[in-house]
Amino acid sequence: MELQPVLLRDSAQTDQRSEEQHQLQLSLQQEVSSALSQIDNPELKVIAENVLVELARFFDWLARIDNNLHKLDTLLESLSLLEILQFEAHSLTEFIATRAMTSPDVDDRLRGVLDGITYGINHDLRRIFERELLRSVTEQSTPVVYGKILHAHGLLTNCFQQSIITLLQVFNPSVDGASLFNDSESRLQQSLLLCQELSSLMGIVRMAESEPGPDLLRKVVDQILEFRDGAMQYLMYKDWRGYENLALEVISSIEDNIDPKALLHRFLCYLELLYGHVKMRAVLANNFPFSGEGDDN
Repeated sequence: MELQPVLLRDSAQTDQRSEEQHQLQLSLQQEVSSALSQIDNPELKVIAENVLVELARFFDWLARIDNNLHKLDTLLESLSLLEILQFEAHSLTEFIATRAMTSPDVDDRLRGVLDGITYGINHDLRRIFERELLRSVTEQSTPVVYGKILHAHGLLTNCFQQSIITLLQVFNPSVDGASLFNDSESRLQQSLLLCQELSSLMGIVRMAESEPGPDLLRKVVDQILEFRDGAMQYLMYKDWRGYENLALEVISSIEDNIDPKALLHRFLCYLELLYGHVKMRAVLANNFPFSGEGDDN
């Protein structure tokens, strides 16, 4: 079984692309070919090729949507393109679940990476299409629709970038995501924002652990949800599920009026671990990181 692209593939390929977008596709093709050349197992090579080629092709859809964002009269077309991308992304995660994850040729490390990719893609698709974008979108004003498409484009770009980089690095550890996507500055800003948001969340959790009053606990819940819907997207996919599961335990204990101190302490330790991992990112090597002990605002 191989993945079959849906309609409009040819039109996406022939659509007008900027030189930067064209160069990205060439770079992706080169990296995919290089990674596949490292794989000797035929079955594993077929699986990896299907996933990598499909992820690379998603950037053609994103490029077309990006070009449309400069023309307000193409919003409905952009919505249609997002729906097609949603369908193809779901097809990819189904392929991973039914073909890749069940294959005896896939080792534990690769299975973990594929599981993270599937979780991340499904998470962002639900967020975009069930909670933010397509709910009564046709009844909203043009600026609101434009903003939602722009936000969806940004989420999916980050999602697919992280997915393909992580998978390429399984087969070729020398792959440099910042160079591949030429976005070192944006990755720096995302990492700095992530440090700041983690620092703020650690501060409020630390305060609530010491003095768990109702008002402060409500602020903890609000900030947990705010982080989940915002800066969490800049964490590695492998950390998303851990954050959401532990956050749900904390929120449930607070809402059920169960003493949350033990869970708050556990959650704080987890946040400090995440914070430490983020500070170790290469993009932050020359920057003074947030300490986690400063201003909580």
